[in-house]
Amino acid sequence: MKVLIPATLAALALSLSGCSTYHRFVDYFSSSSPATPYAQQAELDQHLKGCENQQGEDCLAAGTMFEMRGSHYYSQALRYYQLATGLKQPAAYSALGHMFENGYAVPQDLTRARELYQQGAELGDATSYLYLSNIYHYGRGVDKNLPKARQYATLACKKGNVMACSTRRQSK
Repeated sequence: MKVLIPATLAALALSLSGCSTYHRFVDYFSSSSPATPYAQQAELDQHLKGCENQQGEDCLAAGTMFEMRGSHYYSQALRYYQLATGLKQPAAYSALGHMFENGYAVPQDLTRARELYQQGAELGDATSYLYLSNIYHYGRGVDKNLPKARQYATLACKKGNVMACSTRRQSK
């Protein structure tokens, strides 16, 4: 029970922020594996091995696990997100773009973030569409453009991103 309440609050915060690691966080804490450091390390080791074998989903998962460990591990997260994008893993583009947008392990670069979100969106990643919507909604590195924000939010919503459905309504 002690882990459940903080985990629930963290999941809610990640969900509301549109965080790129939300889906991995929920998968981890809703799985049947115990939430121990040993189990986490064993899972990370599996993903690292998969990434060595050119499995983009494993590279993304490894990056996510490093990002969730905190700021001391952002450079490792960045490395694995870059490997995952090199393997054309769609969700890796939003994760990597998120790091550039917020300056995690790299200097903040809103243009690069937008480019990565665009690439992820072209591969069908709903989170990339949501992040593009946010960029245009708030004018982050671009002129504020609510019609374009709505367009991207609609595409993300159609791809199943619930946060985008809410964002779309707010852009009216």
